[in-house]
Amino acid sequence: MKKMKIISITIIAAILILSIAGCSPKPFSVGEIILCKEVDSNFAPIDPAEVFPAGTTVVYLSIKVNNMTPEDKITVVWNYLEADNEINITDFSPEENGSGYIGFNIEFGQGFPSGRYNAEVYLNDEFYQTIEFSVEG
Repeated sequence: MKKMKIISITIIAAILILSIAGCSPKPFSVGEIILCKEVDSNFAPIDPAEVFPAGTTVVYLSIKVNNMTPEDKITVVWNYLEADNEINITDFSPEENGSGYIGFNIEFGQGFPSGRYNAEVYLNDEFYQTIEFSVEG
């Protein structure tokens, strides 16, 4: 009987160890990064584009994230390449753990000057990807 209890306890302990090991958090990762003309209420991209028409006043960048924590950070640096000019830097860290879309945007009230632009994406202060786009003249 005593041997049976020890075997049962050992099996239960092994199951607990395996379940704890299986529940370790997955690392933060990025799925898609999409430039678009609009985002929905969940910041998912609507009308993806790499070329925007003259008169465009806002450009969106939709980033799908997985397992992001409050310790993680995404930084987007917007650049106007025609003038070698950094336009804007935006940082984002969530308040809670989660996955889904994060939306960034840049606005020019009078419309973007025509030319080439890019958005540099950094994950936890490390360069990740550059997305280029242009605005027609």
